[in-house]
Amino acid sequence: MAWRDYRDLMRQMDYDMHRFTEEAFGFLETANRFWQPNADIHETDTGIVIKMEVAGVSADSVQVSLSGDARRLLVSGVRAESATERVMRTGCHQLEVYFGPFERTFTLPGDFDAERDAIAATLKDGFLTITLPSRIASPVSRPIPIEIHIG
Repeated sequence: MAWRDYRDLMRQMDYDMHRFTEEAFGFLETANRFWQPNADIHETDTGIVIKMEVAGVSADSVQVSLSGDARRLLVSGVRAESATERVMRTGCHQLEVYFGPFERTFTLPGDFDAERDAIAATLKDGFLTITLPSRIASPVSRPIPIEIHIG
């Protein structure tokens, strides 16, 4: 089975499970629902690139940090729901867009050393792109600023 087929199968299973639980337990409060944005990760000659789908998430609400041992990258944030959007949920036929907090942790390959001072995060057109050049500078956790591009 090709990787693309496997990924499509996993997405369909995720969708079906979500639909099943919504139908069975739709009466439960959905405000505290946890969601995870989809992500693509690929390696280049100079490091690793992570591209996350975060449409509707403001750059101010996103935090990106590298663990002290440089083995894990944590990305978290919040997709805020306006009062108007909350009112529109009443009587909905289908709800697939998650609001509220999200968190993703990526474990970096064992042979990868992140160059901390060169890590960059950019939010543009609903995608958060994080580039991690290889080679480690120092084992200290620190927040990573996000550059905002509108358009």
